[in-house]
Amino acid sequence: MIRKLTQYILTLLVIMAGACSPQEDFPTRKQTSFAIQVQPSATESSEAAPSPNELINTWWMAFADQEGVVRLIIERDPANTTPVEMESFTATLDLGTYTVYSFANIHPSDLGLDFQEGKNVPSGAAGEAGWAPSVSPHTWKEGTLVPMSGRQTVTVTGQVTQPFSIEVVRMVAKMEFLFSNASESDMYLHQLWMRPMGSGKVDMFPAYTLLGDKPTLRQDADTTTVCRGLFKDIPQGSQRSVSDCFYTLESRAEAASPKGHPTGHYVLLLDVTRHSGDPSLATRDTVSMLTQELTYINRNDWVRIPVRLGDYIVRTDVKFYPPIGGYPAVVIEEKGRDSYIRFGTQGKFVITPLMREGSAGSPWMQPSQLDIQVLAVTDPSRILAHSPAYDAKTGEITGELDSSKGTAVATLSVGVKGSPLSYLRDIYIIRE
Repeated sequence: MIRKLTQYILTLLVIMAGACSPQEDFPTRKQTSFAIQVQPSATESSEAAPSPNELINTWWMAFADQEGVVRLIIERDPANTTPVEMESFTATLDLGTYTVYSFANIHPSDLGLDFQEGKNVPSGAAGEAGWAPSVSPHTWKEGTLVPMSGRQTVTVTGQVTQPFSIEVVRMVAKMEFLFSNASESDMYLHQLWMRPMGSGKVDMFPAYTLLGDKPTLRQDADTTTVCRGLFKDIPQGSQRSVSDCFYTLESRAEAASPKGHPTGHYVLLLDVTRHSGDPSLATRDTVSMLTQELTYINRNDWVRIPVRLGDYIVRTDVKFYPPIGGYPAVVIEEKGRDSYIRFGTQGKFVITPLMREGSAGSPWMQPSQLDIQVLAVTDPSRILAHSPAYDAKTGEITGELDSSKGTAVATLSVGVKGSPLSYLRDIYIIRE
């Protein structure tokens, strides 16, 4: 996974047109020329250059004095919507200290703010108000302009030339999935689900010191499940030739964070049909995976997730050791990502997660090749005398049933060591 931080810098070069006379007894107001440069930061690269809608197409700025009164509003010519890296304009501004509210690719009405010269800054901008897009970012149409914002303080002192730098930062993050097909059959990608993705509100302005780090979520932030229709063929041997991109609000998947996920990671579900040359043998599966290296997404992040599709098969083997005279039978049912194990009495049990490639004759992998974790155990009926625990040396998950009846669920992560993704499995332990 690549986390790219790409932000844009508006460099204001203030050139004073004349000097103040000491005898003047009225506020000095001088004609000031601003040169604005909009350029990619040093983290940009030709390999992953932003698309035109991610550059600055439109912009506007409001300058407010120390009393919070808007003294100047400047904007780009509405007729000029070409993405730019440098632009200059002329404006008039009093000497003094100003808070500059900067926005790109977004209209004031879409922010719910009413900036007017001579009036106070809208409370939403002066405080810590949030912003919620009118349409969920993951459903934006191709080419939708990506909004940016920035808020900084500058002081015009009257120097002949005086540079300022104001950064505007994307208010959303970009997610990019790169699919490759390492199996021996063609595949068709139906849909992709990912959760817990950000929704609700984010802070209107960036915290510059936290860019690229864990975001601080608002109380009115929320999460959602993103569903993406892929509907793409991915032939065997394809190496990241199929991709999907969308935008999202910032979020944290950590279990301890608000609106987090019990696994502490983002969960991916991929609906796939595998073809083997014979249409009658096509199989459709929903593959469940975890993003092991990704636990948060910040605004302005560009996150790339490679998804390597192979014919891996995950199964569970169960052994049961009931007490003397107990009923030894165990019934196992496999349904997609769920396994149902039914026991008729109390006793110790051993669950062994198994994984192999889907091609015929492939052996089951050794425990040393696998990365297995017991992520969570829920036991509302208290049927477990000993909660399941994994032993990496033996490759076994051991537990013990009590005399109570009911159902417990163990959530496992099963993956291959060295792979960024793993498969999620829910084991339903049923005491009948």
